[in-house]
Amino acid sequence: MVLEIVNLKGHEKVHDRIVKSFSGGQQARLLLASALVQNPDLLLLDEPPNHINFCHLPVIAAALDRYQGAMILVSHVPEFVAKIRIDNMLDLEK
Repeated sequence: MVLEIVNLKGHEKVHDRIVKSFSGGQQARLLLASALVQNPDLLLLDEPPNHINFCHLPVIAAALDRYQGAMILVSHVPEFVAKIRIDNMLDLEK
């Protein structure tokens, strides 16, 4: 399930690999999946789209949209933020 969340399912021998052997984007997706699986009360995310291929952003946004806890999200990608259910937003540009 974790690998499906971050779109890494199907990668050959992914369980046997050391995390640092993955690309920066794959590492970021693994860290996010690890956080989501732990189901924390609060997620602090600073620019989650950074180092992630744009084709994976809808998958990441969908996983964050399903997250039920509190989240503090910093992002400069409005298209990404728009895909996530947000109850309260503080826009620092306004």
